[in-house]
Amino acid sequence: MGKAIAITNQKGGVGKTTTALGLAAGLRVKGKKVLLVDMDAQGNASAAVGLIIENDMKTLKDLLTAKAKPGDFIVHTDMIDIIPSNNSLKDLEKDLIDNNAFDVLKNVLKPIKGKYDFILIDCPPSINSFTKNALVAADEAIIPVDVGFFAILGLKQLLEEIDHIKKDLNHRLHLRGVLACKYDRRNNLSEQVLEILKANFPDTFFKTVIRVNIDIVKAQIAQEDIFKYNAKSAGAEDFLSLTQEVIHG
Repeated sequence: MGKAIAITNQKGGVGKTTTALGLAAGLRVKGKKVLLVDMDAQGNASAAVGLIIENDMKTLKDLLTAKAKPGDFIVHTDMIDIIPSNNSLKDLEKDLIDNNAFDVLKNVLKPIKGKYDFILIDCPPSINSFTKNALVAADEAIIPVDVGFFAILGLKQLLEEIDHIKKDLNHRLHLRGVLACKYDRRNNLSEQVLEILKANFPDTFFKTVIRVNIDIVKAQIAQEDIFKYNAKSAGAEDFLSLTQEVIHG
């Protein structure tokens, strides 16, 4: 049975999608079969792998509302297998909340979970019904954190939500770790925040730190994974290290 990992933080711009893409690429390099689920209505992960969502393309919204085979909604790209999303996903928000429907994603992924070694779920920048669905469907959660001034703000609420879901909706959910992103060793603030994070999360902090690296951005613009774009870059080195931790940790 494959492992589902929700990549989440209610704060935007911390590196959730970058983490999802980089980890997915690293897992593929290690020979793992990976599915990426774009749970964010912004559709950034979908765009990053080169998908332009046309009107007739099936998206995650359609999968969550249709009684159909989930395999029919998977798009196979050169980078990864993905269930894409676009802005239409927002149309489901009210129905999911009104019906307390937080296990929909879990149920639709169940038939294909055994076909992948890892299912990565890229969550939206908020604690909403989509994030809750992702956490209910997940075995583990990874929290990317931007090592800036506001790094720790909001983490308490997210950790409380994870604990709540683990207690009431998903007993197997485990916080895999907090991941420091956008680290710049030339910036004293980055070093200070990194030490604060390590002190606050001594048992759940990844040893790997994702450094600021222009090749990560260039790879996304080129719609290539970091290993194909520049396998010798600091970005590739960092995501390979993260991959090793995820596989063997």
